[in-house]
Amino acid sequence: MFKKSFILMLVLLAAALVLVACGGATTEPQVVTRVVTETVTVEGEEVEVVVTRIVTEEAEGATETEGGDMAEDGTPADVYRIALYEDPRNVNNYWANLGPDSSAWNFAVQTGYAANMYTLSDQRFDFVPQMAAGLNEDPVDNGDGTWTITVPMVQDATWSDGEAVTADDVVFTHNTCKDLALTGNWPNSCAPLGADITVEAVDEFTVAYTFDVLPSLGVWQSGLALAPILPEHYWAPIVADSYAFIEGLEMPVPPEGVEDCLVEEEELSEADAETCAPYLAELDIYDEAFSNARANLYENEGEGTPVFGGYYNDQFEPGAFVQRTANPNYYFNGARIVEYDDGTWVLEHPNGTTVQLYGEATGEPTLDFVSGPNVSNVIFSVYGSQDAAYLALADGEVDYVLAPAGSPRGTVEQAQKTDGVRTITNADYGIYYLAFNMRKEPMKYQEFRTVVDILTDKEFVVNNVLAGVVFPMYSTMPPGNVLWYNPDVPTPYIGMARGERLQMAIDLLKENGWSWDVEPSWDVEEDPDAEDLVPGEGLRMPNGELVPELTILGPGPAYDPLRATFNQWISEWMRELGIPVESELTGFNTILDPVFVEASYDMYILGWGLGNVAFPDYYESFWHSRNDTATTGNFNTPGYANEEYDAMVDEFMASTDIEAAREIVFDLQTKLAEDLPYLPLFYKQTVDIVGNNVKFPYEESLGGVSNLYGFQTDAQVFQSTR
Repeated sequence: MFKKSFILMLVLLAAALVLVACGGATTEPQVVTRVVTETVTVEGEEVEVVVTRIVTEEAEGATETEGGDMAEDGTPADVYRIALYEDPRNVNNYWANLGPDSSAWNFAVQTGYAANMYTLSDQRFDFVPQMAAGLNEDPVDNGDGTWTITVPMVQDATWSDGEAVTADDVVFTHNTCKDLALTGNWPNSCAPLGADITVEAVDEFTVAYTFDVLPSLGVWQSGLALAPILPEHYWAPIVADSYAFIEGLEMPVPPEGVEDCLVEEEELSEADAETCAPYLAELDIYDEAFSNARANLYENEGEGTPVFGGYYNDQFEPGAFVQRTANPNYYFNGARIVEYDDGTWVLEHPNGTTVQLYGEATGEPTLDFVSGPNVSNVIFSVYGSQDAAYLALADGEVDYVLAPAGSPRGTVEQAQKTDGVRTITNADYGIYYLAFNMRKEPMKYQEFRTVVDILTDKEFVVNNVLAGVVFPMYSTMPPGNVLWYNPDVPTPYIGMARGERLQMAIDLLKENGWSWDVEPSWDVEEDPDAEDLVPGEGLRMPNGELVPELTILGPGPAYDPLRATFNQWISEWMRELGIPVESELTGFNTILDPVFVEASYDMYILGWGLGNVAFPDYYESFWHSRNDTATTGNFNTPGYANEEYDAMVDEFMASTDIEAAREIVFDLQTKLAEDLPYLPLFYKQTVDIVGNNVKFPYEESLGGVSNLYGFQTDAQVFQSTR
């Protein structure tokens, strides 16, 4: 049942991605909605599936190469040189990488550090084995309310230091995540959907996963099966030091007679506050101990840690470079990966093993490459800005620029005229958004967030200011992921004049008890665009208090001019209404602590790469109340807490039926558009700029080459003639 459902999802996803990738390039996408009935064969059965597709026939999904000649063969190079324009926060601690140090730069320089039992295949995102010896069997019902999945592992894989990758490594990583209550990306790796999961080593190369719930798509295929595996023999002493902080601690028990001691202090009666005080004091001690335990692990430099993948880091000079050296023991070095148009995925391993899944390999190959490493070193050079990084590429100092925030239009146009350089365009799988801290006034008020939505004229910024280099976004799902995108998310403010937006915002605030010392004013009849607006002053919340001074954090124009531009326009429009707000444009690393550690910000503008295309579990990670950053360190940065949403996303994550899951995700998109913990701003094409001396195994991929961190292991690099 589980394999059939997941295979069906992959068939539909692959078909959707093919549609997204079939257009030419224009500055504005043309979108067509079609209802299609498909018949697919799954495990010998014909299944009819009705799919509503958003078929992008123009620029949005095109994969296109422009500029200089295509990648050329030549004399092989020994180094692959990649430009960054900001330092990574750490280069060897993968625990922190998935925790408080999560960033594109860190992921790039730690590519391949962890092993996984399963992974997603190139281009098509098939669910395929990595350390597993094959696809798992369906879970076994133990008859006591638990289910077990047993997975045999390959027996000849090693870490970079030659130590075997074993079941003990799997158990160790899982228990560390679970016992220390690791934060950020980690909960989905050891307790997806809050499931209680026990992982045991049956023998040296067999792992048994036992679940207290029937493992769903969200719990297994998109959760535990993809969890990272780290080397016990290196990390065990460090983790033991972390355990020392929490040894003997037990979770404090709430006092009887008080419904909830964790509400705001002013919501407790004097008697309840007195009753809760000892419990809260114990809870503070408990939380601090766990925080210290995690900090001990997160703050370790991890120098010399063994890795699984193609490269390990052996030199780091902050502000200058990171050097990666090829792992002589990389398990998949020399492995051939072939995908066929009938859905077949094949891995031919140098040890003589062949794994063939999802078909009979009777169609035409759509992908065929041999895994590296192909160069001795990968060197990340750190430049002070995007401009400096691209200039280094044009001058032949580097081979590729890693641009997680995208490449500026002017830079792309210049690259297309530069000899020896080419551009690669793909549909993006990301979201750029404004987030509200719903723990604070006035962001906690629904009408305040809606007013910011009304005032934010995305079409004006995109078309009149940014010249159409990005596309306005209204849903929390990018249109490029056709299978999961809801085209019917409401868009009520498109086409409204400036004056109409202002009047609607004023009316909404008044209806909810807001007032001004001086209300915004303009000649509504003669000045529909409110060009001669007299801004409001002294905006007061429903409790009569003045709206406090606010800031919108965001990266500056040197890092990302797109987000900086939106930040400044939104701030200006809010000030017109009388909201005292300023744009605070700063370095990316400066934003991380107030957003992802302290949760102390007012509003911020950032972007996410959205991870698993086949199963969008970020709807749980970003907005379920159990992932509140302030209380858990996870990624619900707004502190959004809505029981209806939680129930919907729990149902989605627990689903074993892909069509039911898809319907729920459509509803989640509508719910978030109403409640607005995030205000989606824009999505974009991703344009990679690379030297012609670099040949990638493929160039068509949702999210682009940057989303794959530049194919460090599998790129072929030749000596540059630039």
